[in-house]
Amino acid sequence: MIRIIRAAALLICLCPPLPTVAADEDEPIDSGALTELANGTLEQATGFIVDRTITHFGGEFVRQFAQFWRAQADTGSVDLTIVEKPSARWGSTIFVEHNNRPVARVFLQAGSSNSIRPLAQNTAQYMAGRIANIALLSRLSVDPDLGKEELP
Repeated sequence: MIRIIRAAALLICLCPPLPTVAADEDEPIDSGALTELANGTLEQATGFIVDRTITHFGGEFVRQFAQFWRAQADTGSVDLTIVEKPSARWGSTIFVEHNNRPVARVFLQAGSSNSIRPLAQNTAQYMAGRIANIALLSRLSVDPDLGKEELP
């Protein structure tokens, strides 16, 4: 016990004292922490693909779909949500949503991973054309009585 006390006393004597800084000289603790929000870049960010899949096959579909989707022209500013409703017996149903509306529905068979890549490619091409049609229709049909979300 005496050895421990001597070792602790020796350690205290050999260690230099820590510098002290007055509290009013320090910068605020949160200075510069939210510089991204100050620039407004996060609020203007678009082109997200939200993955709400559950199974491995659903995740693989999202990866393949995102790869083909990013290769399409004029899709960088479109936000999508991909929702999966799995069934152990029959497979999964994938819904691709735009502005909280389902635009495409894809069925993935249980245990068949070979069909995911062509389905993702076809879905990305279909979605690009469908969203272009939706954008064109919203520009052509201007009705002051209907809100933006009420247009077809």
